[in-house]
Amino acid sequence: SNAAEVPQSDEILTPAGTPDATPAGTPDAADSPLPATEVGAPPSPPQAIDLTTAPDDLLERIRNGFAMPNLTGDLVLAQQQWYLNRPDYLRRMVDRSSRYLHHIVEELEKRGMPTELAFLPMVESAFNPMAYSRAHASGLWQFIPSTGKNYNLKQDWWIDQRRDVVAATSAALDYLQYIYEMHGDWFLALASYNWGEGAVA
Repeated sequence: SNAAEVPQSDEILTPAGTPDATPAGTPDAADSPLPATEVGAPPSPPQAIDLTTAPDDLLERIRNGFAMPNLTGDLVLAQQQWYLNRPDYLRRMVDRSSRYLHHIVEELEKRGMPTELAFLPMVESAFNPMAYSRAHASGLWQFIPSTGKNYNLKQDWWIDQRRDVVAATSAALDYLQYIYEMHGDWFLALASYNWGEGAVA
């Protein structure tokens, strides 16, 4: 006859009209549980920097106290390259700085000054407290005699406090604060420190 046959109770017709082999009462794919996929723990967020507690690492303390914008340009690149091309000189200078940097950073932090200034003696004297220039500048911070006297650094036959790391550091930071207040900019203050306060306008 032309009547469609009714499938047996244990058969399920597929769209093509053929019996499905899945027996009645067996869950099909739609009812099966999805395969489990293990997901890793989310990455931990970066830790906040606690600026109220001084870290043990001195260089980290210095980085945390950076307050001056980065300078870029050909002149900056040339100076960076000069140091990078002299790794032995740079290493010796960094080794010398370890004797003085802790004190300098402590003094900068007390005054709330940018900690980038801790590296100024790198340029001035290569962290050599006995350095002496043709312009008669002396010490870690390279004070000329007149500026040293203005900041109460005693200079006579017996003593030259420009070579006294503690006294000269205090005087240098006093002077840097003075010329910063004069110019309102740390880069101009550094230029003035190097060239003289009357040479930068």
